[in-house]
Amino acid sequence: MTIEEQIAKNKRNSTFVMIGFSSLVTVIGLFIGYLAGWMTSDDAAGIWTITLIVAGAFLVAALGYSLYIYYNTTSVFMGSVNGRKLEPENASLAEKQLLNVIDELQITAEIPLPEVYLVEDQEANAFATGRDPEHAAIGVNTGLLEMMNREELKSVLAHEMSHIKNYDIRSGSITVALTSFIAGAGYFLVELGEDTLWFGDSGRSNRKKDDDKSSAMIGLVMLIGGWLIQLIGVPIATLMQLALSRQRESLADISGVDMTQDPQGLIDALTKLKGDQVPSEYATSKAATLCFRTPLSKKDLQEMKDNDLEEPKKRKFNLTNLLDTHPPLDDRIEQLKKLIE
Repeated sequence: MTIEEQIAKNKRNSTFVMIGFSSLVTVIGLFIGYLAGWMTSDDAAGIWTITLIVAGAFLVAALGYSLYIYYNTTSVFMGSVNGRKLEPENASLAEKQLLNVIDELQITAEIPLPEVYLVEDQEANAFATGRDPEHAAIGVNTGLLEMMNREELKSVLAHEMSHIKNYDIRSGSITVALTSFIAGAGYFLVELGEDTLWFGDSGRSNRKKDDDKSSAMIGLVMLIGGWLIQLIGVPIATLMQLALSRQRESLADISGVDMTQDPQGLIDALTKLKGDQVPSEYATSKAATLCFRTPLSKKDLQEMKDNDLEEPKKRKFNLTNLLDTHPPLDDRIEQLKKLIE
């Protein structure tokens, strides 16, 4: 399969994942709408009318939030890691080398020059974000600049430039936004349910009819509904997001090598990362799933130490690998070695 065919396949898979996300958001919207209808109406027609109104409002809110992230993706993701935009006139020697490498790759990739941000983090990592090649940015950790030589740095940045050229940044940003929105909806429903259980619902529970729904019952239903979204909806959304992330990373390795014509440079960079055990300050940030490799947290490092692992979450069974954002480093290296053979 050629790189062009792989890119086309990746875009098709991304489309399927986005359809899945849209379906999931719609189902959750209908679920919340039905809860609202059940709580405020006593007849079937009223329940379904309220269901559709609330579900429609939920979808509009999801779309609005996604559009906000879509049009402000650089500020949102760079803000989550406190990235500092680099300007040539104020750059240090190492930062100027970084900007020069980006300039070279931009010419090869034949895309507009992305903005470049420096992230003060000793973990060796980088990520790309934006809504399209005309509105893209690359964040680079200080740890990556210190660890990699010029060839290795160029290979890592070619991987990130590939994300921009292949439009991975668009689907990545939207899936992060939708996953966050779904998690927020579940959290809001849980909080509302707890408040209703504790403080009642403006006296409705004092009505004497047998078929009235008490505030305790309504609060309990909202609480259960919120937990169902968090325990079922959020994991499903996360699995779809992670599946898309793994597809992007595998393809970006190959298309990045096609850009540099230097598979050994990326092999050397990935090999160095196997020995890097510096935790990231931003392992739980919005940008984490967009990174060149899975950001290491202090918890990850403890897991690696306890289980004698070379990298976190390196699991024995393939099914549990669905929980990984990136293919294992060894798998990525072996895939690249096949390009040399």
